[in-house]
Amino acid sequence: MMQPNDLTAEALSRGALPGRGYAIARRISQILHPVPLGIVSIFIVGVLGSDNRVSGLWWSIVCALLHVVPPTIFFNIRLRQGAYSDDDISVRTQRNELYLFGMVNVLAGTAILWVLNAPLPLLAMLVSVAVMNAISFVINLFWKISIHSASIGSCATLASIYVPALGGICWAAAIVLGWARLRTRNHTLMQVIAGMSLAVVCVLGVFRLFGLV
Repeated sequence: MMQPNDLTAEALSRGALPGRGYAIARRISQILHPVPLGIVSIFIVGVLGSDNRVSGLWWSIVCALLHVVPPTIFFNIRLRQGAYSDDDISVRTQRNELYLFGMVNVLAGTAILWVLNAPLPLLAMLVSVAVMNAISFVINLFWKISIHSASIGSCATLASIYVPALGGICWAAAIVLGWARLRTRNHTLMQVIAGMSLAVVCVLGVFRLFGLV
């Protein structure tokens, strides 16, 4: 955990007001990070979208191993190598390689799951991730969209499809995360809104195309 003086220096470097609010916002961003949100999304779709919950649980585990573990390892290796300015990858151009790695990984993993006859909802979710990743990459070439916001927007939309009450909780969390990204000056309001909006459009568009909504 970072020491208070480190958080103060970090806040000032971002042009944010240091203090307790900044520390809370940083912690919220770490808890509602794209990696755990991605895992939650996988298990929501895999378990709640399956007639057989046990089978859905196993498919979710396989999906998480294929789609979450490789990018996480890649990110941590590159972070240790000094390829990124910080763990938020605040410099927009540094995000390009992670987008490209993510795209290759999700396409390869989706192909494997398709060959293994994975449940249709899981495949639809992965296709929506691929579409969202591709669009985000193009946008990132000239503007920094919030991936934190896109991740929780995707998770909240998926939860709303299967359990509306859970979806409501996730959207409440999305609002809190949006505040956190603004408070830490990682993103602007438009970047946060764009991330969530893109997620909603991609998830609902792909699920409708697959006949699942």
